Amino acid sequence: TQGENDEEEELCCPVCQDYFRDPVLLQCSHSVCNACVQQWWAIKRARECPVCRTKCAKASPPRNLVLKNLCEAFLLELESGVYCRLHAEKLKLYCLDHCTPVCVVCRYSTDHQNHKFTPVEEAAALGRNGLKETLEALRGKLKLFNEMKVNLERTCEVIKTQAVETENEIKAQFKLLQAFLRKEELDRIYELKKEEEQKIDKLSDKIAVLNTQFCDLESTIKAIEKGLKDADASFLLQVDSLTNAARRPLPVDTEVIKAPLIDVARHLGNMSFRVWCNMKESVSYTPVILNPNTAHLDLGLSEDLTIVNCATLVQSCPRQPPVMDPNQPERMVHHRSVLGSVGFIFGSHTWDIKTGGSLVWALGVLAQQAHRKGDIQSGLWMVRFCHGKFTAFSPSQPKLVLPLKNTFARVRVHLDCDKGKLSFSDPDTNVIIHTFTHTFTDKMFPYVNTWSDVPLTILPKVLSVTVS
Repeated sequence: TQGENDEEEELCCPVCQDYFRDPVLLQCSHSVCNACVQQWWAIKRARECPVCRTKCAKASPPRNLVLKNLCEAFLLELESGVYCRLHAEKLKLYCLDHCTPVCVVCRYSTDHQNHKFTPVEEAAALGRNGLKETLEALRGKLKLFNEMKVNLERTCEVIKTQAVETENEIKAQFKLLQAFLRKEELDRIYELKKEEEQKIDKLSDKIAVLNTQFCDLESTIKAIEKGLKDADASFLLQVDSLTNAARRPLPVDTEVIKAPLIDVARHLGNMSFRVWCNMKESVSYTPVILNPNTAHLDLGLSEDLTIVNCATLVQSCPRQPPVMDPNQPERMVHHRSVLGSVGFIFGSHTWDIKTGGSLVWALGVLAQQAHRKGDIQSGLWMVRFCHGKFTAFSPSQPKLVLPLKNTFARVRVHLDCDKGKLSFSDPDTNVIIHTFTHTFTDKMFPYVNTWSDVPLTILPKVLSVTVS
C-alpha cells in the first residue's frame, strides 16, 4: 500500500498537488504542470524550479510525454473503477454486506463497520460463474428465439404456397362451373332457336298457301271488276261465268290464322332452379373434407381433399401436400393419419369410406384436445383393420379384438353426439362392425389412418332436390 501511495504521489504535480495535466520537464529533471509552472514564474518573476529553485533557461520547457501518458492511463484506470474514488486506492476487497468492491481504507471506515469482506478475486470468480450460468440460459433463449423465428418464417412460406395452390384450385373449380353454366346457356339458346326455326318454318308454309290463295282471289276480283265495266251485251255474255267464278269456294284453311308464339314461360320459368337441378349431376357433396394441415407428412391427399393414401409407398399417388412445417401444432406426427376439417360437438353425423381393398386402415374420431405429437393415449375411438384382423380401440378399453375376418368394400361411420354413440357398419349389408358408447364432451373430429398405398376415399352423398 505504501508503494502504491508513493507511485500515486509520483503522478502528482508538486505545485497544484493534483494529477499532472500536460506536464513539462525542467532542466533539473523535475516535472510540473505547464500551467502551474507558468503561473509560478509569473508570481515569482523568475524562471526557477518550484521544487529545487534551479534556474531554468528556457521559457517554454519541453513536454514530458511519457509522464503525460502514465497519468492519463492512471486516470483511465481510476475512472474504470479499479481504484477507490474516495481514497485513490486499488479496490482489493469485496463487501459482502453492501455487495460492492472497496479499498483497504474503506474497510475500516464507519460505512463498513462490522461488515464481512472477501478478496475481489474470489468475489469476481463467484460472480463470473453465476453470470456464465445466466449467459448459458440467455444463449439457450437466443437459440430458442432463433428457432421460433425460423419456424415462423418457414410457416410464412408455407402459407404463401398454400394460398397460391388454393387460389389455383379455386380458379380450376370455378372454370369447371363456368364451363357447365356456359354449356347450359348454349343448350337453352339452342332449344330456343330450334323452337323459333320450327315455328317460323310452319308459318312460312302457311304464308305461302295464303299467297297462292290471295293471288287467285285477286285475279277473280279483277276479272269481275273488268266485266262490270264492259258494255251491257258483252257483260251479259260473261255474267254467268263471272258469277260462277265469284261463287267458287276458296280453299281457305281456318286454322291458317292461328300462329302460336314462342313458349317463353317454358324457357324462362324457374330457369335457375332447373339449371341447379342439372348441376347436381356434375357436383358432389362430401360430408367430411380432410384437413391437409393435420395430415402426417407421409400421406398424400387428392385435390378435392376426399382421398388419402400413404404417399411414401407408391409413385403415382394422390396430390402430395406442399412443403409443410412438421412443427405445425395441428399436424399428426406419430400416427399416419389425417383429420376431418370440421369437428362435431352435437347432432348426428354419418360418413362412408371406400376402403378399396386396403389391408391396413383405421377409422374413428379424435377429440380436439387429444395429444397429436406422440402416441395417442386418450381421446381416440377407432376401429382398425390390419391384414384380416379387426381391433377396436378406446380410452376405456385400449384393445378389443373383434370377431370379424373379411374386410368391407365400404365402411359407414355414424357419430351421434347427443346419444353418445359411435358405430361402424357395412352400408351394403347393414352388418354392425362395432359400437362405442361414451358421453362425448369435447369436439370430435373424423379420423382416418392408413399405412397402405391403396387410397381411402370419403364417399359423396347422393343429392336430391325436393320442392315443398
